Amino acid sequence: MHKRLHTMNRIVCFAVLFFTGWLFTSLREPMPKGHSTQTPSICGYRDLGDSVEFFFGEQKVFRVGLLDIILEKRIKEINQVNVAGDFNGWNPNSRLFQMNRSAGTLFHLRISKVALGKKGAIRQFKFVLNHTYWVEPPQEALNQYKGADGNTNLTLQL
Repeated sequence: MHKRLHTMNRIVCFAVLFFTGWLFTSLREPMPKGHSTQTPSICGYRDLGDSVEFFFGEQKVFRVGLLDIILEKRIKEINQVNVAGDFNGWNPNSRLFQMNRSAGTLFHLRISKVALGKKGAIRQFKFVLNHTYWVEPPQEALNQYKGADGNTNLTLQL
């Protein structure tokens, strides 16, 4: 009797785990393409030799605080994107680091490396939407750095 009860408990536990796993998997919304299933890569800038081009808007989903935002659905609400970093005192309002909107959802800014610091220096930055909302680096970014203060930023090497 004891063995039979033990076996029955195992079957019930298995069924519960199987069913709840299936239930939660089936209730989850499908992950939008381009969200944390992307190949790890350098994010947020391109090295152009004597200058750097910052870019925002290539990822389909980005995170602000704990919220995942689908860019396509919220693009009309984004009036301004700025680059804030240790090179400008983390100022989200600097006109020098105000990005320009180009086609679709893409924003970009080209700036001389001299304006960012000394050759070889590693700088940290984030994108700021509408002077208020700080965008978290994507999980697949190879150039992210988590500081002792708990903040995660993107990095670039000059």
